[in-house]
Amino acid sequence: MPKNLLIVIMTVILLLLSSFAAYASLDLYIGDQLVKLPAPLIVDNSNILIPASVLKEYMAAQLKLKFSSDFKQITIEFPTVVISMQVGTIEALVNGEQQLLNAAPQFINGEIMVPLRFIVDVLEFRLEFSTALTGSNALIVHISDDLAQLVKAEGKSVTDSFSLPEFLEPPIFDDTYAHPILRNIEYIGGSRSQVFIDTKGYSAYKSSLLTNPDRLMIDLEGVKWGNIPEQELDDTIIRRIRSAQHDENTVRIVLDLNISTNYKINPRLDGGLNIFFNYLMGDVGYYRDENNVPRLWFTANEQPTFRVQSLPSPPRLILDFNNSTLVNGICDLKVDDPQIKQIRIRQFNSSTARIVLDLEEGASIVPAYVEAGDGRYEIILFEGTTEEYQALLEQEEPEPTEPVVIIPEADPADTAKPLYGRIIAVDPGHGGSDPGTIGEHLGVFEKDIVLEIGLKLGQLLTEAGALVVYTRMDDSYVSVFDRPKIADFANAELLVSIHANSYEGTEAKGVETLFNPLYLENFRLAQLIQSELISNLNACDRGVRPRTDLAVLNGAKIPAVLVEVGFVTDKEEETLLNTSEYQQQIAAALFSGIQLFFLTYR
Repeated sequence: MPKNLLIVIMTVILLLLSSFAAYASLDLYIGDQLVKLPAPLIVDNSNILIPASVLKEYMAAQLKLKFSSDFKQITIEFPTVVISMQVGTIEALVNGEQQLLNAAPQFINGEIMVPLRFIVDVLEFRLEFSTALTGSNALIVHISDDLAQLVKAEGKSVTDSFSLPEFLEPPIFDDTYAHPILRNIEYIGGSRSQVFIDTKGYSAYKSSLLTNPDRLMIDLEGVKWGNIPEQELDDTIIRRIRSAQHDENTVRIVLDLNISTNYKINPRLDGGLNIFFNYLMGDVGYYRDENNVPRLWFTANEQPTFRVQSLPSPPRLILDFNNSTLVNGICDLKVDDPQIKQIRIRQFNSSTARIVLDLEEGASIVPAYVEAGDGRYEIILFEGTTEEYQALLEQEEPEPTEPVVIIPEADPADTAKPLYGRIIAVDPGHGGSDPGTIGEHLGVFEKDIVLEIGLKLGQLLTEAGALVVYTRMDDSYVSVFDRPKIADFANAELLVSIHANSYEGTEAKGVETLFNPLYLENFRLAQLIQSELISNLNACDRGVRPRTDLAVLNGAKIPAVLVEVGFVTDKEEETLLNTSEYQQQIAAALFSGIQLFFLTYR
C-alpha cells in the first residue's frame, strides 16, 4: 500500500474515533441486559450520550425520525412519555412541555446520540456507575418492572438469554450499591458560589428554587444520608447548607440563600453533582468620557459573557448577559445622548440579564471591548457598525514583521549525545499582553508558568545535544501565526507548544496533548509525550485529542503538538504548577517523550 494512502486512511480512522470523548470500554446495562452498542458511548461536558436505537431495542421505545439537509429531529415514544429532540439544540419537548437538556443530541456516523441522564430522569429511573469486579466500568440503568416485562413481551432485547455477571448477583449486589450514599457536600465558593454534592454512584435528582425564605431544594432519589453536618457560610449567595433523610427513598439538601438567583446543575460521570449559581449584576450606568467615547458600565461579582444583537426597526442594541441575575431588578435609564434615547435593564429569563439601548433613528453603535476593575466593568462602545469597527481595527493594525529566529550552532564535541544536531522548536504559549489563563486561587498567569517549563525543557534538550529554537524566551507577545513560522524558518524537526488549561463548570484536572490529525506523526508524537507525562507526573490522564482549529498546529509543517500540562483553575494543580520542582518534572517528561520520538521514528 502506498505510504500516502496509508496516512490518509489512518487520519480518517483517527477523526472518526476521536471527534468526541468516546467511552468504548464502558459497559452499559439496561435492566439486567448488557447492551450491544451500535456505536460507542460519548461524553459531552460530563453528559453521557447513547445511540437512540438502544432505546428501541432495550426500553420498548418507538422512534420517529424527521430529517432534512439542515434539520434532524427525533421523537422518542415511551408508554407514558413522549420526548422530542433536535440534533444540535438543547431545547426538547416532554409531553408537549418545553425543557432544556444538559447536552444537545449529536448525529455521528449515521447514529443519533441522545443524552442518557435526561431520559432516565424524565422516566424517573435510576442511573448507577460501578467499577466493581469485572475489570471494566459499568453503567447501569435501573428500569421499572413494568417496562422490563414490556421489553421482554415485545422481544425487543437482542440478548434475552443474558444473565447478570457474577458481580451483579444478589450476594455482591449489596445495599451500598442499591442505595448510593451521600458522602459529602463540599462548598467550593468562587464568584458563582459553587457547591459539589458527592454521592457514591449515580442518583436521580429533582431541584426547585423556593422563596419566603429563599432557598434551593435538591432531592436525591434512592440515596442514603451520610450524616453530613450543617454548614454556616460567609458567602454572597449561600447562607447555609443543610441535609437530611427526607423519607425512606430520598435525601433532601437545602441551600439557604441570601438572594434568590438561578442555578445550573452539572451531573458528573462518576457520580455527584456540581451546582453553580448565576453571576450577580448590580448597578448599571452610562456616560461619555473626556474623549466623548460612550461607555456602558455595570457592577458584578465577576464579568459574565454576553451576546450582542443589533436590530433595525426600531433601532436598538441588545446585550444578553449569560448566567446572570440582576440584583436590583428592572429599571429604565433616561440618558441625554445624541445616539441613545434610553437604556432598559431587564431580567429576560432566569439565566439571562438583558440591557437594551434604544437608539435614535439612523444611529448605529456596537460594543468594542471591556475594561475591568474592582467589580466594575465598562463596555466601551463604538459609534458605527460592526463592519466599520472591524475595518478600523484592520487599518490600525501594524504591518506584520518577520519573526526573529536565533539558531544556535552545533558543538562538534557533542556528536555522541543522543539528540546531536536535532533542531527542536519550543513554544511557551501566550506572553506579553496575552497572559493566557489566570489561576483562580493563587492568581498565577499561564504565560509565566509555561515560560519557565519551556526554558527548563530547552536546557534539557541542549544538554542532550539538540539545537533549541524558542518562540519566546521572555515575557513578550508572539502571534500564534508566527510561532509555527519560527519553527519553519529554523528548519526545526518538531514543535512542542506548552500551555496550561482552564475550565468552568466542572472540577476538571489533568494533562492532555492535542494534535492536528492531518499527519500520522503528529499522533505518534502526542502519544509518546502524553504517556511520559502521565508516567512521570502521576496526573489524571485526559488523553490525546485531535484538534483542527488551533493556528499553532495548523501552521506547522513538521510534527507538532500542543500540551496542556494541567489546570490552573484547579486549586491543587495551580499550586503544583507554580512550583519550580513540578515545572522541572514536566520539562523532564516532555524531554523524555521527544527523545523517544526520535529513537522510535527517526
